[in-house]
Amino acid sequence: MTIIRLVNGSDAAVKLSVEETLEALRVKPGDAGFVELPGEDGPIHLRPSGVIAVFADAHRANAGFRMGISPTGG
Repeated sequence: MTIIRLVNGSDAAVKLSVEETLEALRVKPGDAGFVELPGEDGPIHLRPSGVIAVFADAHRANAGFRMGISPTGG
């Protein structure tokens, strides 16, 4: 299982290994720009350019990270 972090801040769970997911996200010349990945609730259609991170879901529902800016801007 792999988690994909999207530019809009949401996450998607994919039923592929990290390596398989990265291979599926490689854009090939002439492709329509969307890829279909097997998700838990059915296929997920997304643009590879909308993916900012791909990581393994080692502990179901606990994987991931959040980043933010401190109030002081540092």
